[in-house]
Formats: sequence, structure tokens, C-alpha cells
Amino acid sequence: MRELWAYAYRVVPPPPQDGLGQIRKLLESENASAFEHARAWAAQLILEQRSTQILVVSDSPAQNRAVNHRLETELQRLEAHYRVTNPIAIRAPHGNAAVRAG
Repeated sequence: MRELWAYAYRVVPPPPQDGLGQIRKLLESENASAFEHARAWAAQLILEQRSTQILVVSDSPAQNRAVNHRLETELQRLEAHYRVTNPIAIRAPHGNAAVRAG
């Protein structure tokens, strides 16, 4: 088994619905790129009444990658208040070249 890492961006209060379009596009593009390059990186947008979560699963605990900077730039453009959780190690079976968000 190889180690993967999970962390989340928590946005409180949730950004306006019209602002989520760009975040969705960014996440879809990054998910596709990771899959095409057989990297383990996937993010999913989770909408809740009082907050928005962006759950990330990655092959590294690093949170200073270019993808993180692009996501944080978009959140700042929306003037969204967010925090990032510490990464937590999780296990994945061998042979999973990429993680896909559902």
C-alpha cells in the first residue's frame, strides 16, 4: 500500500453560488490533468449550508504546490475567508495510479 494524504479547505461563510463556477472549473481541470499524468491528486467541492469544503486527496502532504496557489488565488479573488486543515495520512492500495473525484 502507498500513502496518500487528505486535507481540506473550509470556506466560511460559503462563497456566492455564482463565484463557485470558477472554482468548479479549476477543480475539474486539475482533476483531469492529474488523471492524465497518472498523479494522485483529486479535489471535490462539498456544499453545505454554513460552509463550503474542498476536500483534497494527494500523493504528497505538501500544500504549496502550484495547484494550491491557483485555488487560493481564486478564493482570494472571491474574498472568501478560508482555512486549510493539516494533511492526514491515508492508505491506498498499490496500482492506483491516480485518485479520481466522484
